[in-house]
Parts: sequence; C-alpha cells; structure tokens
Amino acid sequence: MIERIMLFKLSDPSERDALATAAHALLSQLPDVEELSVGLPADPASEKSWDLSVVLGCASAVLLDQVLTSALFESFLEQTMGGRYVVLKAWSFARVG
Repeated sequence: MIERIMLFKLSDPSERDALATAAHALLSQLPDVEELSVGLPADPASEKSWDLSVVLGCASAVLLDQVLTSALFESFLEQTMGGRYVVLKAWSFARVG
C-alpha cells in the first residue's frame, strides 16, 4: 500500500468543515483509491500549523500516480481547493506491515 499524505493550510480556516466534506465527497469517487481519510486538526498544536489533511491509499505507486494525474484529482486541487489554501505539503510513503 502506498499512502499519499497531504496537509493544507487554508486561507480562511472557517472553511475547514465545508472543505473537508467537499474533499471527501469528491475524492471518494477516485478509482484505484482503496483508502481515503480526510481530517481536521485534533489539538491546538496541529490547528496552529494545518487546517486539513487528506490521505489517499493505493495498492501501488503506479496506481497512485494515475490517481494524482487524473482529471478528477486535478479538479479537486483546482476547483475544490483552488485559491483556498496558502500552503500544501505532500509526501508518499510505502506502508510497512
């Protein structure tokens, strides 16, 4: 399993809940995504740094690359999130175990 972890710092933190709902609705339609998690900060330290997390899980790096280059994922970044974040950090990890 390959996990893509994305953290967003929003321009307007009051949009957290609405963007989390919209992100989950759109990203749950992605083919080849076996696991999806959309999260909000759970403690003050996290809230100070980040507003939204998205984790996508795919069976392989090839499938993850297909997901990340898909029109649906691009729509998520450009339309759902476009202009609503000031920082996006993303990393991919191979799950152990």
